[in-house]
Amino acid sequence: MKKLALSTALAASLLLSLTSAAQSAEPAVVPADPAVQEHHGQGAGACPRMSLCLYQDFNLNAENPGKIWVFPVTEDRIDVSLKGHPAANQPSSGYMNAPSSGWAAYLFPDYICGFGGDGGETIQFFGGRRLDSLDGVNGRAKRYGYFYKNGKWTTEKKWGITEQTLYLHDRAGCVTTGPFNSTDDLRPPIDGDM
Repeated sequence: MKKLALSTALAASLLLSLTSAAQSAEPAVVPADPAVQEHHGQGAGACPRMSLCLYQDFNLNAENPGKIWVFPVTEDRIDVSLKGHPAANQPSSGYMNAPSSGWAAYLFPDYICGFGGDGGETIQFFGGRRLDSLDGVNGRAKRYGYFYKNGKWTTEKKWGITEQTLYLHDRAGCVTTGPFNSTDDLRPPIDGDM
């Protein structure tokens, strides 16, 4: 009986060690509550420096002061899932208050940041970028189909990255912020037009 208990304890310890090691190699997906501040206001001036701000209404809440969800932009890459957070599927516009080079932020409609699995869409923010609407914005999308590049169509359907007009109004699921060089995987090469 003691051998069984010891074996079980060792197996559980090994599993926890392996899980921790595997997770430490990936960017941390943090719960939204501690990472996201909710402010009330309007306009680009209400967005703190070194932040991505997503606004409740179009034109950065120009008509009336409203909710502003503030995501910090730091030296570390931060992936924030909005699952279960009041900001999920709410923003209509956005502004990134950061220097014009060296920083990036991405908005995904799904609760996972990135292009893993089937599908995926994102719009990119860089320092000073203002989007008065999250609809009709050019972004990257993972799609299944035929791709056209360099004057040729692919001969078989495949998963690939294309640039498309995206409609992310009220479709916020995950936000990534950080230095430009730590978010490279969120700018995969484009496989062609569809």
